[in-house]
Amino acid sequence: MNLDQLRADIDKIDSQLLELFVKRMRLCQQVADYKMQNNLPVFQSKREKEILDKIGSGVPDDLSNSARLLFSEIMNISKCLQKNKLTQLEAVEAAEPVKKPVVACPGIKGSYCEQSVYKAFGDKLDHIEYFPSFDDVFEAVDKGEADYGMVALENSTAGGVSDTYDLMGKYDLHIVKRVSIPINHVLAMKKGGDLSKLTTVLSHEQALHQCAGFIKANPSFKTKEMLNTSIAAKTVADSDDETIGCICSEGCAKLYGLEPVKRNIVDNTDNFTRFICISKKLELPEDGDVISICLSLPHTTGSLYRTLTQFAVEGLNILKIESKPLPSQAAELREENFDVIFYMDFEGNIHSENVAKLLQNLQKDMKYYKLLGNYKDMP
Repeated sequence: MNLDQLRADIDKIDSQLLELFVKRMRLCQQVADYKMQNNLPVFQSKREKEILDKIGSGVPDDLSNSARLLFSEIMNISKCLQKNKLTQLEAVEAAEPVKKPVVACPGIKGSYCEQSVYKAFGDKLDHIEYFPSFDDVFEAVDKGEADYGMVALENSTAGGVSDTYDLMGKYDLHIVKRVSIPINHVLAMKKGGDLSKLTTVLSHEQALHQCAGFIKANPSFKTKEMLNTSIAAKTVADSDDETIGCICSEGCAKLYGLEPVKRNIVDNTDNFTRFICISKKLELPEDGDVISICLSLPHTTGSLYRTLTQFAVEGLNILKIESKPLPSQAAELREENFDVIFYMDFEGNIHSENVAKLLQNLQKDMKYYKLLGNYKDMP
């Protein structure tokens, strides 16, 4: 038998499998109707185990695990379809955007975060209130001292900003916007500064990391972490020390009367930082295209896999999954010392019925769940 004939036989079997798959799913939908009428749960672990054990023992040993995996996935898809059919949609309350907002921002004038605020709000902005740290920004929004807050979430070179994830767990706030800003650092000193005299470079931890190659190529440089690139620039501007410089944007250097002595010092020229705009109130714009959630998963085999299947069945593209320690506010849910929650971003709009049902089921099934936001991404 040649390869073409083998492939023709496989195609024939695939057609038969597809026909049987459709028949099975239609029967599962009838099962959902029965469960709805009799108030039965979708997931019945005893029934599933019996089926998988029977399948595993009914095929050659070398195919036993593969057969169990195949039918486990078929049953996962079946459960997703049943859940969708059984779920009755509930309304989600949302607030209207503030028309002329006050936005909290870490650092001082001239920061990249400030740029993201102007990109997000433009002429709709009332003004920016500056705070020393990310925690102060979250607290200001939580207390109503600012309508919104803007903080860095992740950088394409240095990765996620841990402080932001920790604070999202600490405070009951929501994401209403996401903005990306190109990052192109310069090394700046006071005007007339002599690069040969430079010994210490000040900047934010992320900026120092993004320029690690440049710093490594200059082993005489010591680094000092600051709360913000703009604070680093102002510190250099206000100092009489001729041996210090800073890493910041060229615009920030100009704002504080500094002179760039080296440009384009980032390791990756395609360098962007994403910022999120946080709010005490949940906003759900009609054109939202990214949804952020956080949730815990049961300590059972395949729990993450089964959760991801729900997104795949609905055709939803997962953009990011990030695990972080369970926040102290959810300590009562802790089962093990290293329990985590998962932060997930995926493409979708909560006004779509399939998305709304999925989120509703996740909220019902998980011990810890929070809808962080549904917003328009601004690349």
